[in-house]
Amino acid sequence: MKDMNTCFEALGLDLPDDIRRLKEAGYYEEAIQRIDDCLAEDWTRSQNQPGTPAGALPENPTPRGVDRMRDALLAQREILRRLPQEYCWTGQQALQQLQALLRDFTEEEFRALDRAGQMDWRFVRGEKRYISRFAETLIATHPDLAARQLDPPAPERSWDRYTEQRHKMMTTGKASARITLQTSIGMSEETFASALAQAKAQGRSAVHVKVWLPLPAACPAQSDIRLDSFTRTPAHIAPEDALQRTAYWEADLAENCRFGATYSYCSTAYYADPLAVTADPVQPDFDTQEQLPHLAFTPYLRALAAQLTAGVTDPVEKAKRIYDYVTLNVHYHFQPMYFVHENITDHCARNRRGDCGVMAATFIVLCRLAGIPAQWQSGLVARPELAGCHDWAMFYIAPKGWMYADCSAGASMARAGNEEMRLHYFGNLDTGRMVANRALCAPFDPPMCSFRADPCDNQVGEMEVDGVGLYGAQVVTQQQTLEYQEL
Repeated sequence: MKDMNTCFEALGLDLPDDIRRLKEAGYYEEAIQRIDDCLAEDWTRSQNQPGTPAGALPENPTPRGVDRMRDALLAQREILRRLPQEYCWTGQQALQQLQALLRDFTEEEFRALDRAGQMDWRFVRGEKRYISRFAETLIATHPDLAARQLDPPAPERSWDRYTEQRHKMMTTGKASARITLQTSIGMSEETFASALAQAKAQGRSAVHVKVWLPLPAACPAQSDIRLDSFTRTPAHIAPEDALQRTAYWEADLAENCRFGATYSYCSTAYYADPLAVTADPVQPDFDTQEQLPHLAFTPYLRALAAQLTAGVTDPVEKAKRIYDYVTLNVHYHFQPMYFVHENITDHCARNRRGDCGVMAATFIVLCRLAGIPAQWQSGLVARPELAGCHDWAMFYIAPKGWMYADCSAGASMARAGNEEMRLHYFGNLDTGRMVANRALCAPFDPPMCSFRADPCDNQVGEMEVDGVGLYGAQVVTQQQTLEYQEL
């Protein structure tokens, strides 16, 4: 069975004009119907080829590259199905949300924020619809609005701990912590009830599920990895060096349940000062290639990389200029699921907004365009007080080797006016990480062939029910720090 997630490699192809126009105006159902028509036309042509078995789509339906466009259309069809869930609030609903959250918020303020491009939106059937997490973005990025919250959250954690950790790293060369995490994934009760009803209508007494839950992977920052316990024994555990490491379950469920793991590991943050590195005159060229769809060398990204590094030959200075560009110019915005993005890096560079993964990928693609090897890392932030999703990047400078760039953390430090810590995250991390993924868009072991919730990354896990991948509110996930002991 083909891994449907490989279809995203073809997203760089332009859609047929009528489908593109329908998508831009938000007529998603009509666009899906046109895609279905196109796929049916390709199927009919393929059936007329000599030697094609009845009912089978051959590997190469025509000699004109229809397979590539077919992949693009399949991916776009699924994107179109999911977009209305990501962009779900009308203008009136968005205004009412902000008025329920903020003291004395007015319609005039809403319009001003909208005109200033502070709220992400798309057309749905010709009407502006705002992204589901627009209010979180506004409050997180506008201190004046945050101060007007009617029910403000607990104060943000202090960064003093990480400043102290930085000083320890500079003095001793590293900092370490022993971390124990508990994570799980399962279906929502509504999703399970619906799936079970469908199974019974087909004469089955249970639903067939496949589950992939992230686990800590072997890397220089993680050692002594212990898989302490599971809610049920996995059918397979991917090797520690898997690019996206997971525990895998396959089961028939007559009752809903959660699939979970408790594990511990030693996290070590080694100190690096990139600006003190004297780079070798000849640098390696591995991990400098484009990777479709999100690390594509588009004309705009090529021009931006050339502009940022003009007149510079030192690869360290090139990487620093790219890091400065991302951390000082890209504004933090909660994003729709990466599934519905056609190219997260080109979009970020053009709009100068994104979240941690968008910033990391943009740093990576600009580094690669500048001839600097760069890689993806992601998993969880693992602090004493919380555990949550996070992404960051790595870059390579010979003779030093791999170093880190956490552009999202650096941008947070820039917003806070903490230049010392902004510079820290160029070259360094802190100990509060769990690395599960070391490549963007890597396949699972064993592979997931249906569409994933996130084909780029795997931070909270993936589920498939009766051959269909779940996403959004269909799944319930949990991540919790059980123990965090500084060493």
